[in-house]
Amino acid sequence: MGKGLPKARRIAVKKANKEHIYQLIDEHKDWGIRWICELLGVSRAAYYKWKKRKPSERELANQRLLERIKAVAERNNSLFGKLAMTDHINHHLKEGESRVNHKRVYRIMCINNIRSSRPRYKRSTWHGSKPEQVAENILKRDFHADRPNEKWCTDITEKKIPGTAAKIYISTVIDLYDRYPVGIAVSKRNDVALVNQSLENAVRANPDAKPLFHSDRGFQYTRKVFKTMLEKLGMTQSMSRVSRCIDNGPMEGFQGILKDLIDVLFPDVSSYESMEEAIYSAFDYYINEYPQHRYKGKTAGEVRREALSAQTPVDYPIPKNNRIIKFWDHINSLKNQASTDTI
Repeated sequence: MGKGLPKARRIAVKKANKEHIYQLIDEHKDWGIRWICELLGVSRAAYYKWKKRKPSERELANQRLLERIKAVAERNNSLFGKLAMTDHINHHLKEGESRVNHKRVYRIMCINNIRSSRPRYKRSTWHGSKPEQVAENILKRDFHADRPNEKWCTDITEKKIPGTAAKIYISTVIDLYDRYPVGIAVSKRNDVALVNQSLENAVRANPDAKPLFHSDRGFQYTRKVFKTMLEKLGMTQSMSRVSRCIDNGPMEGFQGILKDLIDVLFPDVSSYESMEEAIYSAFDYYINEYPQHRYKGKTAGEVRREALSAQTPVDYPIPKNNRIIKFWDHINSLKNQASTDTI
């Protein structure tokens, strides 16, 4: 029974089946409780215990939490998984309410078959062009920033418009301190004008910013005129190494989140105009509604507003990723072994 289901759901299914049996006995008790219990393989003591039982405080609290989870899932088409749902609930607690653990949220979502509807994308392979001008990888995967406008990352992504052969291109500049999209531009063409527009929008919103500006080696960023533009703005250019998308990891992650928001929140897009509207609405949702686990459930907009108004912005360390650490430990051990074998 429930084979292939997660453990929490298997337990819930078993419990629900028991509940169904007891209710069935209760509905037909005129037939004789002893006879029905024997027929269904249930002890009379277990039935009477169920009959007298009252829900515990924990069960009542779980029911209230379930209603809150259902309300959030209904509002955003089940966008959130367990962590985002936990962050959202904890960030919107009323006075006197206790924080909830992500394991508890997961268990309740699992039992009630509430799952994130975010799709999974296959990564595409990038084919570069011969650059005019390249920059050193100054960022060197140090994605932590102490304050806003210290480090910016940028990239372009595309979305297909359902039911058509058309695409729409999105150029975004994000701040590594708060993962806030400081510059946004959307176009039918993936060209120089698109990148220039997103940079101009970022500068217009942050006129005093002179950040480290990191990108991949796309043709829009390797032009001499673009390097000159950054220098005039007082920005230092940094670029990912060839075929090292992880060098611009936060940008890759942001683009994945953005696409998920578009697909989940706006599933009925069917034209360029509706897609463009959906994109800007998704940016607005990300800024004002999407909880960030690293920022203790705050949104990018909340973190930025707090930081810009503070003399000393809050420091948000980047949690260690044990999988990545183990991966590189394995790679280094292989390199050490190879060097030992050649001696």
